[in-house]
Amino acid sequence: MTTTAINTIEDLVRIMDDHPEWVEAMRIRLLSREVLELPRTIATLAETVESFAASTNKRLDTIEDRLAQHDALLADVDARFDAVDARFDAVDARFDEADSRFESVENSIQKLRNEVAPIKAAHARNAAIEDALAIAGDLGLRQAKTLTREELWEISESADTSDISTGDLRSFRRADLILEAANTDGETCYVAVEVSFTANGRDTDRAIRNAEFLKRFTGKRSIAAVAGLYKDNRIDEALKSGSVFWHQLDPEQLEVE
Repeated sequence: MTTTAINTIEDLVRIMDDHPEWVEAMRIRLLSREVLELPRTIATLAETVESFAASTNKRLDTIEDRLAQHDALLADVDARFDAVDARFDAVDARFDEADSRFESVENSIQKLRNEVAPIKAAHARNAAIEDALAIAGDLGLRQAKTLTREELWEISESADTSDISTGDLRSFRRADLILEAANTDGETCYVAVEVSFTANGRDTDRAIRNAEFLKRFTGKRSIAAVAGLYKDNRIDEALKSGSVFWHQLDPEQLEVE
């Protein structure tokens, strides 16, 4: 057997090239089992990583599919809400239209009331004038006479009215009804009557004020009274106190012939 001398690394490489079967034996002798198994381990790890990646990708695909389904469901829900909103908008529009119609009807009714109110007031005043004797009689007075506006003007003109506002003085001279009558002793008395279809606090205030003016202008006893077909319950206290007399008109007097 021939002996080969190895003095340099080049000699070792040359011998390995001449005897390739020695390379594996040298590797086994020089490297540990773990190092020798490393290629197989890396290959196995690569397979595991690839398998995990494939599984992960599959799960991600499933998640994406579910998200797509959820997006579709949300889009459907949004579409339904949009449809509901559209219906509510339509309902709101109808309510707005109904409100507009009701407002128009209310305005028409209010306009009609405003137009009818003076007619009702004039009709009630005529009925109260017809009842002048009855009003005076209920107060224990007789020989009742309805004073004209000219006579009221003369009464107020002959008195000192410097501390009375122009509005109050004008309102007095345009009083609904002023009666001049006599009591059982023959003494002159006055009755200041305010007339409304439905007597209210405004009527009682005016009647009391006009009665005070009459007493001041004439020095005679003056009585405040209100007349109407109906009365506001809020004037009951004034009626109970005796500061104002109440005369209810007969409904038949206000019937249109």
